[in-house]
Order: sequence, then structure tokens, then C-alpha cells
Amino acid sequence: MAVKRRKQELSPRTPPHLPAELEALTTVLLEALLAGESIDGALAEAMDLSGRKLALLAARDSVFRGVSLSRCEIPSIRLRDVRISRCDLSNAKFRGFDATRVEFIECRLTGMSAIECHWQDVLVEGCDARYAQFTNGRFKSCEFRATQLGEADFRGCDLEGVVFSEVNLRHADMSGAKLSHADLRGADIEDLILRAEDAQGAIVTPVQAMDLARLLGITIR
Repeated sequence: MAVKRRKQELSPRTPPHLPAELEALTTVLLEALLAGESIDGALAEAMDLSGRKLALLAARDSVFRGVSLSRCEIPSIRLRDVRISRCDLSNAKFRGFDATRVEFIECRLTGMSAIECHWQDVLVEGCDARYAQFTNGRFKSCEFRATQLGEADFRGCDLEGVVFSEVNLRHADMSGAKLSHADLRGADIEDLILRAEDAQGAIVTPVQAMDLARLLGITIR
């Protein structure tokens, strides 16, 4: 089931452009985030916004560290060149989630809803994203690394070229997803939910190919 790359390789992920020293960033105040102000070159640290309804979250060239957005509702979120470290986004509801060159590091994303998100050059590493909802999202040059994605919802997502490394995808739903050139070799895909046509073009190991065959009701003799 593994396929060769196209002659034109898919672009590798580009990390966020951030200063080497966090001291170069300006400390952002809680009131600025609550007011929906766009932040630029800022550090948001140790804040609790859980359960809040924010009109907008827009940030660039910034770092979020130890911030709780648990159960938040944000209809528009735009992030560019941002690192989100050890933050809690569990059960948050995001709409219009556009992210470019963003890193989620050791975050809690359990039950997060990011339906129809547009993510480019995004890294999700060391996170708990079980039950996260990405339905109909678009991912370009993205990586999921050492992350729990059990029972996550990727239905209808464009996952072309996405890399899954040391990832748990047990019982995740990828029905109707585009998996061309998606690298699943580092993922646990036991009981992954998808259709035969969805798996076309995915990059898998021989053992995973056997697992997918059983999953899709294919008999190999």
C-alpha cells in the first residue's frame, strides 16, 4: 500500500520564526487577550482563560506558555509563527482556526474542536489530543509526533503529506480523508476507521498493510 513520492517532493515543515531568547518578547496582559487585541512579539504566560468566550485570538511571533484555554469558545483564531507550550486547550471550541508555522508542545488538547481548521507547517508534539475534532480540516506540511490521538475525528480532512510519528491513532476516524503521501509508519493504527478508497496513497509498513487489509475486509492469500 506504500507508494513512491511524486517527482516533486512535498515540502517539509517550516518551524516558527521566533527570537532565540524569550526575553526579547513583550509580556502580554490578560486584559489584552480578553479584549481580542492582536498580539505581536509577545509572551503570554501562566494565564487562566478557561470557560471564557473570546471574540478573537490573533497572535504572531509570540509564545503561549502555561495558559489555560480549556472550554473556551473562540469563533476566530489566527496564529502565525507561534509556539504553544504546556497549555490546556481541552474541550475548547475553535472556529476559523488558521495556523501557520505553529508548534503545540506538551499541550492538553483532549476533546478540542477545531473543525474546518486550516493548518500549515504545524507541529503537534508530546500532546494528549484524544477525542479532538478536526472534521473537514486542511493540513499542509504538518507533523504529529509522540502524541495521543485515540478516537480523534479526522473525517473529511485533507492529510496529504502529513507525518504521524510515535502516534496513537487507535479508533481514530479518517473516513473520507485524503491520505495521499500521508506517512503512517510511526503510528499505531489498530482499529483505525476508514474506507478502502481513503487508504489509497498512504505510506505504511508491511505489517500495517496487513492490519489495514483486515480492517477493510480484504483477504490476502
